[in-house]
Amino acid sequence: MVPDAASIAESQTSLDRTFDIVLRPISHAELGEIRIDKDLFAVGRTQPPFAEAKPDVVVDVSRRHARIFREGAAAYVADLGSKNGTAVNGIEVTQKPHVLKDGDELSFGGALAFRVSFAPRTVRAPARAIVVTLTPVRDDLGLQQIVVTSFPFLVSKADETFSQYHDAYPHQVNYLSRRHAHIYAEDDAMYVEDLGSTNGTFLDGQRLDDHAVKLEDGQRIAFGGEHFVYRVGLESTSGSDATVTATRERRASVLAEDADRTTFIGSAHSFLDIFCTPPAPAQEDEINPDAPQPAPEPGHDTRRRRGKIEVFLSELSEALGGSGKINMRAFVRWGGGGIAVIVALVALTYFQGAPQRDMRALLTSGQFESAAHMADQYLARHPNDSTWRAMGTEALIKADVPDWVAAINARAFDRARAIVEDMRTLARHNPDAAPLVENIDWIGALQSFVQGRGGSQAPIRLYHDEAPIHALTSRWNDDPGEHQRAFDRISAYVPAFAAVYADSLSHLRKLQSDDSVYVAALERIQQAIDSALATDRFDALTAMLSDYAQRYPRLAGLDAVRADVDQYEQIDSEAHAGHVQAVHDRLAAAHFVTPPFAAHADALEKLALAGGHGESAPAH
Repeated sequence: MVPDAASIAESQTSLDRTFDIVLRPISHAELGEIRIDKDLFAVGRTQPPFAEAKPDVVVDVSRRHARIFREGAAAYVADLGSKNGTAVNGIEVTQKPHVLKDGDELSFGGALAFRVSFAPRTVRAPARAIVVTLTPVRDDLGLQQIVVTSFPFLVSKADETFSQYHDAYPHQVNYLSRRHAHIYAEDDAMYVEDLGSTNGTFLDGQRLDDHAVKLEDGQRIAFGGEHFVYRVGLESTSGSDATVTATRERRASVLAEDADRTTFIGSAHSFLDIFCTPPAPAQEDEINPDAPQPAPEPGHDTRRRRGKIEVFLSELSEALGGSGKINMRAFVRWGGGGIAVIVALVALTYFQGAPQRDMRALLTSGQFESAAHMADQYLARHPNDSTWRAMGTEALIKADVPDWVAAINARAFDRARAIVEDMRTLARHNPDAAPLVENIDWIGALQSFVQGRGGSQAPIRLYHDEAPIHALTSRWNDDPGEHQRAFDRISAYVPAFAAVYADSLSHLRKLQSDDSVYVAALERIQQAIDSALATDRFDALTAMLSDYAQRYPRLAGLDAVRADVDQYEQIDSEAHAGHVQAVHDRLAAAHFVTPPFAAHADALEKLALAGGHGESAPAH
């Protein structure tokens, strides 16, 4: 949570007003102040304002160095694998975005340093809502039209938009990267940016480089080759309710144009989704052979032609530090004894590998529950066996997560918690599986909390919701990258988990916003209550309750606090007058809902017994 974000938000009459991120130079003052008034800001030596600086100033900044972005009421910086790194307060930003706070020192490449601050955003006319339609260029591939109404939108082989084609076109889907490209809105325009994908993003035949490029209506866009190729359509709508109206009208019009053509509605992601996980090295089956490849190094093999066995033994000798020269006649003389030794080793390996073959057979036949128990028993004796850890994790996730997903969808949260406890038992000897189980438990707790109080838009209850909201958001914020990787891994084993994960991320973003604005307001109310009880003065608290009821419409429990204030003031007045019986009768009839008032009730009776002059409660 960014500290200034809450104060900025509460100072506005509308809660959806946002803030600008301000970077003031610590080194190289000639760069001037950078005010970021957009949701996404690119840092790179070819990006403004760095591109206008002297070359020696930005020499240590990479072309694709970092991104600064807003998510809810928080600001983040993500390093993009830059050569010289990004740091916040001297701590390197590596595999996960780092939350920015007021006063942080942010540096790029070890040379450019800025002081971070936040400022209210200038009121601007609402931007036009834009609907992006990606229509397949070819009709014979069975690709669906994609309609994107919320942004940013991530192009990923793991997302259902493209993973749905995996059975029909496994190679083409694999040519997409997990973080391939994204489409995002900026002011009244749409932009596409390649995220360092293996096989590239192409706009009208030109491969995108380090810069985001503005999308124009009618352009031809291709992801990873010549299979996922689309024609870009842009449709804009103005007005304060533009997004909702555009979404509904566009969906209706698209479906009405051609009832026989299936349309896929692309769902929104977040910049945390996009920048949380660093790109992994490309595997052999992820490289498109039709894409331009680097030219091979010049040269040729001058080694004399030898038999395959001699070549193998020669290279083995070199690898072990020998000369690489092999006397084949001597090798043949000793070969008989060597073969006997090899046969013995092969036999020993075969029998030692029997449990592993049994385990793989269980996985192949879909007997995941039995496989999970077998892995638990084996890892209890061999806890450091990485192969068994991986097999045990796969078995456990595939055995129990489908039932857990069904329980979550049915809102049977007690059953979901019981499934997690069973998974914890089977993960006790598997340090690879245990973190995945804890992440599943966190999603269950998040879903249970949100649904239990009536949805993400439900009122925030004083002295009731603050702690769970803060606990749930803090657990995510401690390491977003680790959570992201865990959930991606679970989704790879059980695809049905991805829908629950996406729904939970939506709830999380709302809770993060609530934590910044509403929970912060509740904490100030609690402080005001404690102060009023300590000083025995309630005028400021009463005024604050009336003000906050208008400013924070989703705050619940303010009426109960006002009622407790009225009861307490009446009894307090009797106590200071020394009316013991009246105080006793009123306390017997009173019912304080707010915990601090209930805790102070006994002090009022002691004050009355002291004749209104005791030290149990403060005097007027």
